[in-house]
Parts: sequence; C-alpha cells; structure tokens
Amino acid sequence: MEFYYKAKKGPHEVVEGTMEAGNREQVVDKLGQDGLIPVNVMELKHFSSGHRKKGEKKENPLETKILSRKVKAKDITVFTEQLSALLKAKVRLAESLEILCEQTENSFLRNIIMAIQGKIKNGATLAGSLSGYPHVFSSLYVNMIDAGEKGGVLDKTLLRLAELRDREEQIKSKIVSALAYPLFIVAVGIITVFILLGFVIPKMAVLFQQMEQSLPFLTKMLIFLSLPVKKFGLWFVAALCVIIFMLDKTGIIRKKKLAIDRFRLRLPVWGTFFKMTVYSRFCRTLQTLLGNGIPLAQSIDIALPTVNSEVFRKEIAGIREGVVDGASFKDSLKKTGLFPPFMVNMIAVGEKTGSLESALSDVADFYDREADKITKVITSLFEPVIILIMGLVVGFIVFAMLLPVFQMNLAG
Repeated sequence: MEFYYKAKKGPHEVVEGTMEAGNREQVVDKLGQDGLIPVNVMELKHFSSGHRKKGEKKENPLETKILSRKVKAKDITVFTEQLSALLKAKVRLAESLEILCEQTENSFLRNIIMAIQGKIKNGATLAGSLSGYPHVFSSLYVNMIDAGEKGGVLDKTLLRLAELRDREEQIKSKIVSALAYPLFIVAVGIITVFILLGFVIPKMAVLFQQMEQSLPFLTKMLIFLSLPVKKFGLWFVAALCVIIFMLDKTGIIRKKKLAIDRFRLRLPVWGTFFKMTVYSRFCRTLQTLLGNGIPLAQSIDIALPTVNSEVFRKEIAGIREGVVDGASFKDSLKKTGLFPPFMVNMIAVGEKTGSLESALSDVADFYDREADKITKVITSLFEPVIILIMGLVVGFIVFAMLLPVFQMNLAG
C-alpha cells in the first residue's frame, strides 16, 4: 500500500512525501527511525502509484474507472489553469501543488495531488508522476506536460492544455445541447406509450367487453398489442437492460462500434455534425501538440484517442503510418477520402509555408463555427419533427380507443 505523510523535522521544517508500507503503523515507525515526527499519514488506496511491484495485487480496472469519475473534467481543467498561474508567478512546483492541495474541494483529486507532490519531492518529474493515474490524466495530458518540462516552458504548456480542455468541453456541451431535448422528448413519448399500452388500454378493454359491442379493427389491434406489454412489460425492460449489460461486458457492442459509427456518420444532419466535431477536435489537438514542440507523427499518435469516431480513428492510424514512412501530411489525409478538400488544402498550404500550426487552428475555428450552425438547425428542425411524430403516435392510440365510443354514439 502507498501512504502520503507529512512530518516535522526539527522545530520549524516540515517534510512531505509518499512511502510504500504494509500499514499505517509501519509508516509511523519508519518516520520515527528517521528522526521525524509524524503529523499526518494518509493511505492513498484509491489510486495506483504507477510502479507496481512484482507479485503485488493488480488494481481493479472497473473500480479505478468508477473512482476516476469522481474527478470531473472541470476539476482537472481548473487544476491545470491554477497550476499554470502559480508557475507563471515563479512559485516552485512542489509549493504550487501544496497550495492547490489545500484549496481543492474534490477529495479524490486532493489525494492525487498529495501523492504527486510527494513523488516530486523525492525527485520524480511531473509527467512521470501524472502517468501513474491514466484514468484521470490522459496520454495527451502527460505527453504535453513531458514536452513542457523538457522545453522549460511548463507554465505555458499548462495554459495551452487548459485552453484545449476548455474547447473540448465546449464541443461536448454542443453535442449535449443538440441531443438533450430531442432525446428527452423521445424518452417521455416512449414512457407515455408504455403507460397507455400497459395500464390504460387493458382497463378500457375490460369496459368494452362488458359493453358486448363489436370493436373496430384499430381498437382490436391496439388491445392485442397491449396484452404482452401488460403481462411482460416490466420483465421485458429488465431483460433488455440485462442483455445490454451482458453484451457490453462480453465486448460484442464494442466489436460492433465500427458498423454503428459508419451508420451514424451517414445520417443526414447528425452525421455532418459529428464529422464537424471530429475535424475540429483533431485539428485543435494537433495544433496544441505541434505548438508544444512535439513532432507530427508523435502528435498524431497522441491525438488519436481524442477522436470520438471508430471510422476516423482507423484512418488516422493509417495517416500516422504514412507520415512515418515519409509521406506528406496532406497526401496522407487526402488518401483516406474522409477529410474535406478545404481541410486538406489548408493543411497543404500550412506545410508548404511552414505554418502548419496556424493552418490547423484556422481549420478548427472554421469547423467550430460550422458545428454551431448545424446545432441551431438541429434544435430548430428536429425538435418539432420529433414532437410531431410522438404526438401522432399518442394521438393514434387515443383515437383507436375512442373509436368504439364514436360508433356507439352514431348507432344510438
């Protein structure tokens, strides 16, 4: 187990660090043997140290992922911005981390900062310390920090990272805003139909039976559909959830991601929107990495996990191989057939003039604006269409149930 400790060395000096031990008492004993007076000893049991010894129990990936979700993306962005500001103000790295540890409200992130601070005081680099927490700090984040440390521009690198993360969060918010209301309407509509078929229609069917009246075809069909919903509705929902969970566990859904992604990219409007976000994210990430002095092939490799499309990931991996083999970035992009001529031509000009970073920034800005326009189209067009469809479905159910009443009134 790994422990963070704070101890007094003499009347005024305080030392901090991390230590591997079997339990808390062993840490206290070891500090006492070294002539230190323990002030605080805390087990960092939720996080991997990144240097696991042979025979030591491996971390549970599921548990690590669940715990990493406790550290929100916004928390990491704020941490990055504040650390950049402190380093720019010439505060030493270890002291900056101590300041951030004191003011960080998220207890999980605070534990990580404590551990990182201890490792840095023991001579580790910031990038090496961050690499021990891959579910919190991505490979992109760690590689950027590594380049910043080696180039002596860590504060500027952190500022670039914070700006990149802010833009990433903006893209995610665009996707959420475009999807949230339509999905909410669909969910409400499905629940409404489920309630009508499972609870309302069966009760009205009993009423119609008591009237001993011949029912219209639409009403009979609706009653027929309601029977399995009433009898097995909740079981069906539970079984569906279990099936989806098992498919995800066995990896079947992940294996079908490529086919699902191809279908998504072919959808009208939606497909265009997702493509715009891919172009913007990829170019923005590459621009940030190149601006930090990381070579193009390595930058493409680091940027690959940030692309949220299996189809594009597969092709971008091929682009990286082409660049390594000596092909130009422009030719490698063009060969895939996935990237639009505007993007390819802008990158070609950037390569020729030695301003690839600036060209990538312009491309990313352009597709950000295009994504904004499509978001407005989605919100203005899709919402009324979905409302209309759900209204027609619910209206059909209501009409089919009231039809016998209309017939009875006409007959009377």
